[in-house]
Amino acid sequence: MKALGYRETEVAWHYLKLTIVIALIGVAIGFLAGNWTGREMTKLYARFFSFPFLIFRESFDLYAISAGICVAAAFAGAIRAIWAVVVLPAAVAMQPPAPLRFRSLFKGHGRGPKFLSQLTIMAFRQIIRAPVRSFLTSLGVSFSVALLVVSMFSADAIGYMVDEIFFRMERQDASLYFDQDRSMAALDSVRQLPGVMRAEPFRAISVTLRNRHNKKDLTIFGVGGDTDLGRIMDADMRPIPPPPSGILLIGRVAEALGVRVGDSVEVELVERDHRKIRVPVTGISQSLVGIDAYMHIEALHRLVGDGRRISGARVSLDALEKGALFAEIKNTPALAFVMLIGLSRERFRATIEENIVMIQIVYTTLAVIVAFGLIYNSARIQLSERARELASLRVLGFTPAEVSSVLMTELAVVILAAQPLGWLLGYGFARLVVEGIESDLFRIPFFINASTFAIASLVVLGASLASALIVRRRIDELDLIAVLKSRE
Repeated sequence: MKALGYRETEVAWHYLKLTIVIALIGVAIGFLAGNWTGREMTKLYARFFSFPFLIFRESFDLYAISAGICVAAAFAGAIRAIWAVVVLPAAVAMQPPAPLRFRSLFKGHGRGPKFLSQLTIMAFRQIIRAPVRSFLTSLGVSFSVALLVVSMFSADAIGYMVDEIFFRMERQDASLYFDQDRSMAALDSVRQLPGVMRAEPFRAISVTLRNRHNKKDLTIFGVGGDTDLGRIMDADMRPIPPPPSGILLIGRVAEALGVRVGDSVEVELVERDHRKIRVPVTGISQSLVGIDAYMHIEALHRLVGDGRRISGARVSLDALEKGALFAEIKNTPALAFVMLIGLSRERFRATIEENIVMIQIVYTTLAVIVAFGLIYNSARIQLSERARELASLRVLGFTPAEVSSVLMTELAVVILAAQPLGWLLGYGFARLVVEGIESDLFRIPFFINASTFAIASLVVLGASLASALIVRRRIDELDLIAVLKSRE
């Protein structure tokens, strides 16, 4: 083009337009996919939070910013190649490419390790000749793995969360709540209900905790020292008994109030006469849902000062007697309501899984597209650069499988090197997600199964293999005579 009279700026603009067109096609596809995904996520959030309505609002700024970022990223990726075209003299461009300078990988060691064939050494040599390209390709594939790890870790975390909440902390079959605080004699009445095999009392008091300018509105639960149905967990999620005196605060509540074990907090009894009492913090507990505090039930009785009273009971039930129990509860005015733990668990799991499946589909699709596109693009570039070399191997008598193994080995090294880096990135991103969405309402535990890393790698390896095999077919179809012709 330069030899025909085109200026350098015109040549640069030609290739820049090509880059922009490709980017804009991707932007258009992204607009459509993002719009559909956003609408579906809005519906999920509306159902999950039981909003009467939730509007998916489109913003021109959002589309403009996303398009600008994508085009800028494409331009940043192509700028080096475009600059090489601009500074290339026309006379040099018209000449056949000069052979690459030979450098032995195993200087002083003959032809290298015996277990490596010459074809394998050729593959490793090409990686070393283009280290930046190999690294960036591997980095891109690793981000695909990381994306899958982040999307699938949520299922691991929710499964762990359900196990901790409903099988280790809240071990009761149901929680019975009285219409008002009752005397301890009410516990005997609960134990006489049909199907009740075990009952543990609790007392719940709404309070406001203060420490200097920090405050939290929450509920203090008073439980017995031998409680087993409703356990209190420490920071390592191990069951602990309530202390004989003082208050147990959840870790994130203690952080919000700025207190540690040994400090004291001001407790305001908002349901009583708004008395304010200083109570020592005798321990830090852990909870995945809510921000409740805990005390020994006898210590809570002394704090409130109105005698030994209870707000309800956690019960273990005989499954065959549930019908009779519910009928009796309906005829007992003193029981305000009953919370069935099993039903809560199933609804919680069903609602969460619906959201997780949607997110996993989106992220898996993105990861597969990224991995497929990266490997296909890298393989096509390598085939274009090395077509003459590969065709020469065919002429020398190597089989198509042996020739294609050079390219496939190079891709395999790049892809396999991306796996541990992808696991590390996914681990870090997952931890950032956990820290970013933690709130007073709930805390998602940081928990990833080893199988999650394996599945993420298998999905990316499958997409990469499919992409590489498509390019491999082109090696089998090489026109040897056309490829080997030298440019005059």
